[in-house]
Amino acid sequence: MTFAVYGLKKSYGGVEVLKGVDLEVADGEIHALLGANGAGKSTLIKCLSGAIQPDEGAIIVGSQRFDALTPREARQAGIAVVYQDLSLAATLDVADNMFLGQEMTFGPFLRKRAQRREAARWLDEMGTGIKPTASLSSLGNAGLQAVEIAKALRTRPKVLILDEPTAALSEREATTLGEHLLELKKQNLPLLYVTHRLGEIFALADRVTVLRGGRVVLTGKVADLDRDTLVDAIVGERVDRGRPAPFQGAVTAAPMLRVESLIAAGIGPVTFEVRRGEVLGVFGLVGSGRTELLETLFGSRRRYGGIVSVEGKPLRPGGPSAAVSAGLALVPADRLRKSILGSLSSAENMLLSSFGLLGRLGLRSRRAERRTFAEATARLDLRPPRMDLEARRFSGGNQQKLVIARWLNSTRDCRLLMLDEPTQGVDVGARRDIYAALRATAAAGGSVLVTSSEPEELVQIAHRVIVLSGGRIAATLRAEDIDETCLLSLAHQIEHQGHAA
Repeated sequence: MTFAVYGLKKSYGGVEVLKGVDLEVADGEIHALLGANGAGKSTLIKCLSGAIQPDEGAIIVGSQRFDALTPREARQAGIAVVYQDLSLAATLDVADNMFLGQEMTFGPFLRKRAQRREAARWLDEMGTGIKPTASLSSLGNAGLQAVEIAKALRTRPKVLILDEPTAALSEREATTLGEHLLELKKQNLPLLYVTHRLGEIFALADRVTVLRGGRVVLTGKVADLDRDTLVDAIVGERVDRGRPAPFQGAVTAAPMLRVESLIAAGIGPVTFEVRRGEVLGVFGLVGSGRTELLETLFGSRRRYGGIVSVEGKPLRPGGPSAAVSAGLALVPADRLRKSILGSLSSAENMLLSSFGLLGRLGLRSRRAERRTFAEATARLDLRPPRMDLEARRFSGGNQQKLVIARWLNSTRDCRLLMLDEPTQGVDVGARRDIYAALRATAAAGGSVLVTSSEPEELVQIAHRVIVLSGGRIAATLRAEDIDETCLLSLAHQIEHQGHAA
């Protein structure tokens, strides 16, 4: 084995996070690493990159054995890690980014032409088609990920670790990145691939290892496993991935939300409605207008035309405050930049919109805050259920639960909950809890409008799905017609027709 770890252990304050992890990655193998948030994946990667030192165990890279590594030793040993949060400088071109901090020089002079030749070689080997002189602003998310990977490859690593590389990518971008990784596999490079998207495992990986509670609970060839086996291993129990309960509301009843001829930047005109007790899904490729639609309804984007009504009452343009007053709530896709305040506690994040409602005479009621926090977090199974812990200390899935609980608690009259990619970068267990909360909201008579780039997600939770293309509704599917193949083929077919026109 070119790369392996044996008996790796790590504890924090007496709590074991890694409990003797064994992992082997062969040459030319894409080895998937799965696990729920808190399973130990991040700690394992930090041990391998030298960010932290394990308490016990061995790391094998080629013919070298290490008990622990510093970041410099990890790089010198040939371990390269590409993280979900990219380390690229937006003001530099592709080649300059690839050599940032390791520039090619001749005396005091920068060898810019040599850097571009070298960058072009690595970009070509990945089959990206990206020019070394391209600006980062001209690249999509998949292109930026490809540049980050090429930057790592330039150091000629002996193993490449990819941490959630497709978390922020659309289906098409993820497919493109997958093609680049398959090209790397042909070069006999061992790849350790961390992801929450199970579809990628079967499309790309040769073998898979599942961590749960700091232990390896499953390892084997992907060809010998199925999706349910992987999900059960990740969660530790049988998970129902069925369809949502049938829509119980009256189709003829007045809708919770009515949108008529809505026009905004990148949107319109669009007309649709969301019924009481309904989960309405929005599907489309990147650039289809999914995010723009939700942000326009919430008032964070300017509306140029059309009518929006909530329970028959017109919602006049007035920004997010007017939308919240009307009972609308938005959970953005980018929780780290638009939702979570990392330095504040979990309680402060969750109750951000409720302090004024819980207090009396301008004074905070700690008892009411504790009660509201406990009720809301129990509903979503927040882990750990601590009010004092800083939000940045929580896993991605639990941060998302905090944002959802901000609107789904006893103080808020949330009539329409809008969620943009609610499970992006969220593990299977947290997805289950979020899905359950959305179903419960609909069952209680509320309404849910949810966008997703994962067709499987909408199959599981949506009563209807509208397919967006170019900011317009291109198709509407009823529950019995929703399946992954249909959604993808519709989206791609519609986009192709748009380009052809």
